[in-house]
Amino acid sequence: MTYLEGSDILSLEGIQRDELESIFETSRAMEEILRRRSRESLLADKVLGLAFFQVSTRTRISFESAMQRLMGGVVGFADPKTTRAGDYYQESLHDVMRMMEHYADAVVIRHPRDHAPAEAASYVDIPVINAGDGYNEHPTQSLLDVYTILRERGHLDDMSIALVGDMNMRVMHSLPFALAPFSPQVYFVSPPDQAMPEAWLERFRRSGLAFEQRTDLEAILGDLDVIYLMGTKTPSYAKGLTERPSERPGTPAPYVIDTEKLRRARSDLLLLHPLPRTDELPPEVDQTEAARYFRQAYYGVAVRMALLAMIFGRAG
Repeated sequence: MTYLEGSDILSLEGIQRDELESIFETSRAMEEILRRRSRESLLADKVLGLAFFQVSTRTRISFESAMQRLMGGVVGFADPKTTRAGDYYQESLHDVMRMMEHYADAVVIRHPRDHAPAEAASYVDIPVINAGDGYNEHPTQSLLDVYTILRERGHLDDMSIALVGDMNMRVMHSLPFALAPFSPQVYFVSPPDQAMPEAWLERFRRSGLAFEQRTDLEAILGDLDVIYLMGTKTPSYAKGLTERPSERPGTPAPYVIDTEKLRRARSDLLLLHPLPRTDELPPEVDQTEAARYFRQAYYGVAVRMALLAMIFGRAG
């Protein structure tokens, strides 16, 4: 069996450089399909199940697009309220997954509860892909983030990278694992009350990651190759956002990346953001050379095509 064939994708902890390079090599091949805006019948005999117990735009639609580009089928739900899991019956994760196993050949699951995808995987004999679980991890997002850096910069080794925003968010937990094999210097830049939890710092130490915690970007801004930005005022993953925009707290100035900050940064800085955004990333930044977050969306389809091809043993 080839790497990832028949496997779950639940966490990036412990992922090795050669495994990442295998994913990225396959992603590059998938880009050719995207570049032509065409489709290939690589997975025409497969069906992908989507079990999104939490809302999504980019992750869900890019997985759908990835499977469609490979001419596979897609079934599932985008909101649990449209299923028996979200009505009077409150159908269990166990029962939902046991049903999905008979409807699809692999399942992509997003859930507001930490470790729910790992639990789901324990119930079925088909591959399960974690599309974000509570405040825990978001592995496929981080794979596409690192692939974006590779494609836009040309290499991954020995970079200086700042993760800026709320360190409790799941993308901030997967990304360091994906970066660690390439020996970067990583800075966790956040308000003091949103610093990276110690339990995650210990896991990053075990992965060999070199990192510092900071509360301000200014002293390192001119040395950075990449800024990975998220908001500092993010809603609970267990709830929908109910505040009107006028009621949302503003992002503190040190954690806003605007054109004035970018003028003090390196001319070849890459600015990434998983989106959606609020005021931490003003729209005028979209026109700068640094902005790469919409390219992330493009690369994300290629990476997810690669992952699907690999788990179904069709990548080689």
